[in-house]
Formats: sequence, C-alpha cells, structure tokens
Amino acid sequence: MNLPFEEKSIEENNSFILVERTFNKKLDDKELVWHRDKEDRDIILKEGEDWYIQMDNELPVLMSNDNVYKIPSYTWHRIINKNRTKLIIEVKKYKWILKKY
Repeated sequence: MNLPFEEKSIEENNSFILVERTFNKKLDDKELVWHRDKEDRDIILKEGEDWYIQMDNELPVLMSNDNVYKIPSYTWHRIINKNRTKLIIEVKKYKWILKKY
C-alpha cells in the first residue's frame, strides 16, 4: 500500500511510538482519504500552512503549530490541504497495555 507521506521514527517506549510524517505539497486530494486507526493518537503540527483536520461528523479545523489534536481509536478522520503546502506532523501512537489485576 502506498502511503501519502514519508515517516521516520523519533522515539519508542512502553507507552507510545512517536513518528514524524512529511506530506509532499503536490499531493492529490484523493490521496488524503477518510480513515481510522486502531490506537489513540495525538497529532502535532510542526510545519505547514492551511492544513485542516476533520473528525467524523465535525467541520474541518485549521491546524496550528504545537497544538495537540487528539484522535481516539477507531474514529474516522482525515486531513485536508487547502493551499498545497508541505506538511510535517508528529504522530504519537499510544500502545495498549494489558494490566494484571
């Protein structure tokens, strides 16, 4: 499967995996599809202008630098590029930890 971004690992521990994703400014809107992920995620915009994040049944929200956008597991969402600029985000993917009682 071709993904619309390049990804590099930043940090991994028992709680989460932190990656940096870079989206090319020449992406076609068809490549930025509605999707959902199996783990909770935090998204932080590091570079890019006029990029929006949209959650299921909500209006798109303009992303701003260093804000944290929380995406619960299995929630439909997408990103939208209004002005054809490069995007760099950090994605923190939380791991499920089984607790013993």
